[in-house]
Amino acid sequence: MPDKRTFSSLAVLYELSAREFRKKLGMFPEDLRYYVILASSIIGSENSKRVKETPDAVAEESADFVSRLLEIKSPEQDELFRGILETYLIETLKDELKCSCMNCTGFDKCLEGDLLKVGELFQRRVNGDESDELKGEIALQVDRALRGTPYMETDEAHALCRKFVHQYSASRVGEVFGRYADIAAALQRDFGISYRKVQQQMVSVNMQFCAKVRKTETDNRAH
Repeated sequence: MPDKRTFSSLAVLYELSAREFRKKLGMFPEDLRYYVILASSIIGSENSKRVKETPDAVAEESADFVSRLLEIKSPEQDELFRGILETYLIETLKDELKCSCMNCTGFDKCLEGDLLKVGELFQRRVNGDESDELKGEIALQVDRALRGTPYMETDEAHALCRKFVHQYSASRVGEVFGRYADIAAALQRDFGISYRKVQQQMVSVNMQFCAKVRKTETDNRAH
């Protein structure tokens, strides 16, 4: 059974993930939101299969959820859906590589306050309490904790914070792009997305990220 500290970390990650999803949802027209939810679920499931830290039960539950969604409406031949899948995949990659507090190796150290309380609250939610009151209190506690991480929304934390060190070094980022290339290949096979188009966008993201990592490493050596 996870301890309270683990539940605290999960509470923060869950809340931040929900915020990122709402942000992506707002990128698309309201009448396409089912497709966006489906794309999010598919890419989340594909990622969970390839991240070794993901518990088997979580990966299985994610895959099962995608199967149920596809039973409701399966848009494999829909060109519009393929475009959403391609966009969502690249935006998810950008989020993972974003130079923000969330992706800093020191993220947990900068969170403010005693997070054990939010851990206790999130444990209640994991155990089945889905009341709006509990969800609101968890969100409030996470907001308070994030006061110590002022660069959550920016992609420039590498330039704004001397303590910033990205979770991925220039030498490790190849593993990340390999994972997303594998996902793109699976989406091409299952849904017919354009692998070439996605690959071209990934190259551009890679170049931008590596330039930022090099700047961070240069600045750290200078200080």
